[in-house]
Amino acid sequence: MANRYNVFIAVDFFNADILFVANSSGELSRKVIKAIENHELESGGAVRLYRTSYQSFKAIENLMVRYHLPFHEAARPKGRTYESQTTNAVG
Repeated sequence: MANRYNVFIAVDFFNADILFVANSSGELSRKVIKAIENHELESGGAVRLYRTSYQSFKAIENLMVRYHLPFHEAARPKGRTYESQTTNAVG
């Protein structure tokens, strides 16, 4: 089960863009720290970290590209009700 969720993602503070993707939390942390040290991140280096499966990541990535969606819209769970509407984004 641990290997099922093996994609680690760093998203900008506003939950709109994927900044970094890695295969381990250590690798992701190194990428984020390096970007902070080089002053490459907005919002003072504040990022949100997520862990997901490769299949979910590819579905999210495809939705973001195809429909020009921000991460938080593309990553909504399938069939969940948010703000009185049902979004069937990932499935």
